[in-house]
Amino acid sequence: MTAKSKAMTSDARADDYIAWLTGAVTPPHAVLACTERLLRAGFQPLTLAAPLQPAVGDRRFVVHPDGKSVIAFVVGERSPVATGFALVGAHTDSPDLRLRLNPMAAAAGTVQLTTQLHGGLIRRSWLDRPLALAGTVFEVLRGRGGKPVFHKLTGQPVLNRHLVHIDEPVAIIPDLAIHMDREKNDKGAINPQTQLNAVLASGDWDAERVMRELSQRTGVQLDRVDGFDLHLVPWHKPMRAGLDRSLVLGPRHDDLAMVYCGLEALIASVVRDPTPVRTRVAAFFDAEETGSQTASGAASAFLRDVLVRLTRRHPDTDSAADPEQAFAETICLSADMAHALHPNYMEVHDKQHAPTINGGPVLKANTNDRYATTGETAAIFAGLCEAAGVKVQDFVMRQDMACGTTIGPITAASLAARTVDIGCPMWGMHSSCETLGAHDLAAMTDVMRVFFVGGA
Repeated sequence: MTAKSKAMTSDARADDYIAWLTGAVTPPHAVLACTERLLRAGFQPLTLAAPLQPAVGDRRFVVHPDGKSVIAFVVGERSPVATGFALVGAHTDSPDLRLRLNPMAAAAGTVQLTTQLHGGLIRRSWLDRPLALAGTVFEVLRGRGGKPVFHKLTGQPVLNRHLVHIDEPVAIIPDLAIHMDREKNDKGAINPQTQLNAVLASGDWDAERVMRELSQRTGVQLDRVDGFDLHLVPWHKPMRAGLDRSLVLGPRHDDLAMVYCGLEALIASVVRDPTPVRTRVAAFFDAEETGSQTASGAASAFLRDVLVRLTRRHPDTDSAADPEQAFAETICLSADMAHALHPNYMEVHDKQHAPTINGGPVLKANTNDRYATTGETAAIFAGLCEAAGVKVQDFVMRQDMACGTTIGPITAASLAARTVDIGCPMWGMHSSCETLGAHDLAAMTDVMRVFFVGGA
């Protein structure tokens, strides 16, 4: 492959990622964006409550009942007891602003939406930006006399779920003029209780009119809604930038870029090798940014239960085998974004472990186990990169700075599976607009595809 064709491939990969990312505005929207592509690739849906009877070559996916996490898999010829799983993990959530339970407020002649922080976002990056509204709303199904309808088996109220996205700049969080805060360039702290509330309208608006307008734009009667998970999301679209257009700017690269790479690698692996020896799995979890302690997060039983059921019911699994044996040979690529060497802040990096944008996938290590990489799994990833013809870069946090973490240690602990932490290098992690490299997207997808096909 020539350098020219490689560049074209990177361009196409970046453009495809941008098209995919544009609609993946919240975790449920990201899951929907994944399942739409999986369906087109011949994967079939399976509910968590349904019996699992895997056949060799089956392509299936399971969306958690909360709609925020998804696991996709291709069933291999041999039992996972013999081969383990080829597992890629990433997360669907990103740091953002979410609405409080009673979000409507009024001040200074405006209608506001009061917010709460999800994850460690860069607060100032959300000021003076056009914001859209998206998420999920829930309505109790009501029958005669307006009384709630209850499920006959579970005894719980039946809910209607609506995925909504007002793809317009409907809100803004205005900053304060420097004339009224002369120290803002030196101090500039943002109080999330009082200074991150969004203006939705000004002038002659009241709550009833706002609700009527939002209902029209969402297609849902919001005054009848009984619960919601609603987000303010950056309205600016992802784009390529730079003289060579090798930079991809946009929201939610952390960690939807890795979800995209894992998804595309799994789909590509089926084209290359539709009946693998080893079962391939891509698992994309919600709530990594807040610790993963949710019903569908990486710390939940969601992934382990699916893998155990896959092993137990696999046609090649001996009846005397224990499904947990599958984890002995399982390898997990924990894919989360990495910090690229910043040209304006060189001093915050360890100079021997400073990956560059478009320099290739990053191997992340931390001896306090904030990352799950070991010497063994580092060598495995190095071999995958070599087979893919891709350069690998290294990242270790400066020893006088605290290190973040990923789903890697959680997955390694819950499965007792060998795990390596990897990612694409990026700038502005947790900003409302982040930057990654187009070439790195293509390279990471290639490495993950090699991982799934086992070098085939």
